[in-house]
Amino acid sequence: MGDPTSGPTPPPERPLPDRARARIRGELLQYAGDNRSTAPRWLVPAGAAAAVALVAGLAFWAVNAGEPGDEGLPVTGGSSSTDPVAASTNAVTTPPSVPETQSTTTPPEATVQVGTRPCDQELEFVLDGAQLTAQLDDSTAIYVRGDRFVLCDTVGGRTTVHKALPLTPRVDAATYAVSTSLEPAQGGFRVTRVAGGVVPDGVTDFDAIYEFPDGHVQHAEVVTDEQGRRWWLMTYSYHEDAGVNETKLPPIRVAVIQDAQEDDLSLRWGVDTCAQANHGC
Repeated sequence: MGDPTSGPTPPPERPLPDRARARIRGELLQYAGDNRSTAPRWLVPAGAAAAVALVAGLAFWAVNAGEPGDEGLPVTGGSSSTDPVAASTNAVTTPPSVPETQSTTTPPEATVQVGTRPCDQELEFVLDGAQLTAQLDDSTAIYVRGDRFVLCDTVGGRTTVHKALPLTPRVDAATYAVSTSLEPAQGGFRVTRVAGGVVPDGVTDFDAIYEFPDGHVQHAEVVTDEQGRRWWLMTYSYHEDAGVNETKLPPIRVAVIQDAQEDDLSLRWGVDTCAQANHGC
């Protein structure tokens, strides 16, 4: 509290609308005019002090109570005392806002490396819902959904899902493309090429003969499933020295035999030698 001999302490300055400021000025002038002629000269200081108190009181009343039409003036309620200390004691204060607790998010699922799950799970993004139809050997199987099928193998301990193909085969490079699996080996890699598909209906004598750059010739094996449908499978593994540029080697050639008809195909490196769909070559 200020020195009582110095008069009341005015409240903190707050911006007043023009209407409120004009009303206070008018009341002050009226008060001064009414007392100018009758008050003794020694009462002027006291009148000035009273005027200051009046201004302070009116200002506090205008800021805290307001009146219709004084937009933007805060209304707090509480005591209408002209004592600024009492006014500050009765003023309503808003507690500081407490920041909301950050929402807890579910951590992402652990990343699963492709080629490490069983065939039925690796099929998820290739031919989801396909059913096991034929087990061609210990590491290779055929899955079918609708009019398409996929070949899945686990050669070398890695699951490889081939691209989906139609059950009505065409004689083209896409039908006889090979997947490529590389395993580190002394001085290079152990390379495994796998291909397979459905034997066309009505074909009695079928063979797919693959000739590799090293001169090796691999014939396809034919397997009949429980429904009587026939499938063919070709698998070949060999060692390849590190640093070998396959694109400089002769292409893999395929001779397709269907009864009396023979078709010769040439597989392009990196295109027809990357038949897998769930991981890269």
